[in-house]
Amino acid sequence: MLEQLRGRNLAHVGCTLGLTVGLVVGLIAAVIIVQLGQTDAAANWATFIWLGTAFALGALGFVLGGRVSRRLWGSDAPSE
Repeated sequence: MLEQLRGRNLAHVGCTLGLTVGLVVGLIAAVIIVQLGQTDAAANWATFIWLGTAFALGALGFVLGGRVSRRLWGSDAPSE
């Protein structure tokens, strides 16, 4: 399987996995916040938490996927 991925940038794969996990975890956190808050502001906070978690884990997945790609098959950028 590793041979099929050779030469590909895994940052996009990491971003997709990060977004998927972020949406699920953020949704669970949002439901908990709404259940505990029971106010009008709780829905706003739940929305910010949900979107923030999805964005943060998507960005983290992109960065980590890029690092894994460079580590597996070397960097094509000249080193400084």
